Amino acid sequence: FESGKIYGIIGEYGQGPMFLSYLLGGKVKFDDLKLYYNDTEIKRHDLERISWNLEPHYEKYNKAVVKKSIEKAICENQCAEDFETIAERFILTEPRYDRKLFQLSGERWRASAALGYASGKKIFYAPYKPSAFYHRMCGSVLLKALKELTASGAIVLLPVGSDDFMKHIADECIYIKQEYDVEELKERYQELFGT
Repeated sequence: FESGKIYGIIGEYGQGPMFLSYLLGGKVKFDDLKLYYNDTEIKRHDLERISWNLEPHYEKYNKAVVKKSIEKAICENQCAEDFETIAERFILTEPRYDRKLFQLSGERWRASAALGYASGKKIFYAPYKPSAFYHRMCGSVLLKALKELTASGAIVLLPVGSDDFMKHIADECIYIKQEYDVEELKERYQELFGT
């Protein structure tokens, strides 16, 4: 994975796209697997420190108030930009500045991205969503917010079932496919049906 790219992680639900997204987000134990960041081995807690879930629903920051939390992150991380600049870049709407992330609908991922950006995060990951989600959300300016992240050098990971829409918005698609032993399947079929 390279900085500054949106990756579509394509595969059926349960075959690993969300697992890979959450693995790189530091949410999954990777035991014997070795991961590297800029040629240096990285541990799970290091990934957690630099990663941000675009979907705040199950995260500890889901009750964060948009403007207040972003302003706090700006101060804590000595971000060069002010709140108004970040709000404009991530297309946040003023009537929702005083709302908690979990209270937002279509703007939730953009506000979460803005908060992660102000917090200095470098890997933005997401849960598994159908292609229709990205078609609907990117039509409503989510793509611009994701491009703001990649313009700052971040990696964006979007697990999805098909590349129908993703191939048009991702910089690169990674396909995760289940490998099947065809001969074993034929044998099992013959055992069950006798042909």
